[in-house]
Amino acid sequence: MSPARQGTPVADRVATTRSGPGRPGRGRSLAAAAVLVVVLVLLLAASVLVGSRPVPPDRIPGLLLGTADADLLALVHEVRIPRTIAAALVGAALAWAGTLMQAMTRNPLAEPGILGVGSGAAFAVTIALSWLGVHSALGIAMASVLGAAVMTVVVLALGLRGSADGSRLILAGVAFSMTISGVQLGITLLDPRALDAMRAWSAGSLATPDPAVLTISLPLLAVGATIALLLRRPLDALSLGDDLARSLGSHPLRTRGGVAVAAALLVGAATAIAGPIGFVGLIVPHLVRPFTGPGTARVLLVSTFVGAALTLAADIVARIALWPGELPVGVVTAAIGAPILLLIIRGRR
Repeated sequence: MSPARQGTPVADRVATTRSGPGRPGRGRSLAAAAVLVVVLVLLLAASVLVGSRPVPPDRIPGLLLGTADADLLALVHEVRIPRTIAAALVGAALAWAGTLMQAMTRNPLAEPGILGVGSGAAFAVTIALSWLGVHSALGIAMASVLGAAVMTVVVLALGLRGSADGSRLILAGVAFSMTISGVQLGITLLDPRALDAMRAWSAGSLATPDPAVLTISLPLLAVGATIALLLRRPLDALSLGDDLARSLGSHPLRTRGGVAVAAALLVGAATAIAGPIGFVGLIVPHLVRPFTGPGTARVLLVSTFVGAALTLAADIVARIALWPGELPVGVVTAAIGAPILLLIIRGRR
């Protein structure tokens, strides 16, 4: 058998992975993309206009022209627009992190917190609140990013040592996550003030995003997204199995390490902005793949819009569910995400 003939099955499997078996037609994909863009634009507009003080329709021209009342302009420019940007960034970042984790582990139930990044951030925030007396939004965000970074370094150092299949990486993340979560719980129970502060933070909130926090989070999101894009083809190769990935010139160990770093940056930045928000990274890839196929690049692209739209919708619901009060957005994403996940599971049966 000729070498070209021997290589045909591998080439066919790579082509199948990139195009996706039963991949939807281009027309259906374009239609879905157009609908997503329209929905996202509508949600962006609604996020600016809806809240404890709704913007009446007759005030919209004044907002666009800058001739509205000063207090209304301040509300929109200083609160609503930063909140809208924060929600879109957090949703997109968590969706990308979930896509990366599911592609790396080849597990549809993998989610961004599987490496313990969120637990590391929560532990650092607990230390900052309880022992260091940090209460500013910027200080808490910096503690969150630092905790996520330290947890990532520890998990990578132990989880990738002498292992290329990623199992030790996941086990190290789960083990450290459970350990520091127990220590964190003990600290908060001994400090009632820290417990109250952590209760509010751990629910996830976009109510008052700090511009300084957004400023320090943007570079982290940019670096994480860049690493993710560089890993899109190695992840496609990894989906064929480690042996075939190596035969195609990919390095599974480096790919998994890069995915862990990218996910840590994305989740760390999102957690710094809004606190821990669940379900977005888990369910968005499932919503996207029926329209894109399994190719990592396509899933990442469409997940950007779906993750942003889902988080924006959850934030809008959080504002009006207890009007004029608010719910934490993390509570709403859990309430929305759990039924969607059950429907996805039922549809796969």
